[in-house]
Amino acid sequence: MDETWFSKIEGMVVTQLSYMLKERDNAPYPDMKITSVNQSPTPATFPTMYVHEEQMERGQDLYNDSVNAVISTVDLNIWTNRGQSICKEMVAAAIVEMKRMGYDIVSDQGIVTGGDVSHGILRTRRIIGANDKF
Repeated sequence: MDETWFSKIEGMVVTQLSYMLKERDNAPYPDMKITSVNQSPTPATFPTMYVHEEQMERGQDLYNDSVNAVISTVDLNIWTNRGQSICKEMVAAAIVEMKRMGYDIVSDQGIVTGGDVSHGILRTRRIIGANDKF
């Protein structure tokens, strides 16, 4: 078993969201930037989805020498300059895709608008075993 499997989860989430929301045929947001890099480009790019994952180990074995499962918490931050209603649609589309990957919605913090930019915040969570597939 690959003992670094858990370090690849964030990348898999970004890949899946990118495909479903911007790359596949008839994707709803082909111009959305989806990234796990915590750095703002200059000038800002809209719309942008920032994906950040945190983990907590679960299911340790007697010897505690392998990671059998993790609780994966994925935060999604979505920014757009297209208005609050479009931001809500983008958050709703992200919810559909996270549910498709088996994540539960822990917190949908709504939409915050400041100036011309709307910001949606979503937190999701799932237990992922070492042999689970996305």
